[in-house]
Amino acid sequence: MTFPVHEHVHKSARHTSFYLSCGPADGTPIIFVHGWPELSISWRHQLPVLGALGLRAIAPDMRGYGRSSVYPRHEDYAQEQIVADMIELLDSLGAQKAIWVGHDWGSPVVWNIAQQHADRCHGVASLCVPYIPAGFTVENAIALSNRKLYPEDTFPAAQWDYQLFYQESFPQAQAAFEGNVRATPRCSPRRTRTATPRRCSATASSVPTAGT
Repeated sequence: MTFPVHEHVHKSARHTSFYLSCGPADGTPIIFVHGWPELSISWRHQLPVLGALGLRAIAPDMRGYGRSSVYPRHEDYAQEQIVADMIELLDSLGAQKAIWVGHDWGSPVVWNIAQQHADRCHGVASLCVPYIPAGFTVENAIALSNRKLYPEDTFPAAQWDYQLFYQESFPQAQAAFEGNVRATPRCSPRRTRTATPRRCSATASSVPTAGT
């Protein structure tokens, strides 16, 4: 049996989540948590397949994305807040437990749900990013990099140079997203290895805004 994909909005006193659903309303929830830079629609191919298997397939726009709430402060995007969003969403479905599937930056969310709310999990799956119990930080991720693909002498920070840029130059990146400046990481492929890699420096220049 095939099911259509429906759009929903769940609002609470603290957050609004837009999400897509497919499958029977009484099916076991399987909740797909997207990463960056994605949306709920990233799971458009999986939702009908899992819905047809009898599961209630759910894909939200995560905090700060799409039609879910966007917040002004960096700390509003802490894992504690994102996990709370997902637990509220599960409660709104009238279910005690779900299967949680995370991709990319959605993976730490489902790990933390499993760690902090094991009673709300039938199971957890992670795509693209390995499970890191100590936390999904740049330093921890670099330590697990595949050095056959990213030799240390050529790629000291492996594939994580871009993330170091955001970690070290967040004000420039934020200004760029707001359209006020252009921030571009300048990364040298060959640097002396240090205990805390610092590979990128930002260049920021003013760019015209609307009406100027």
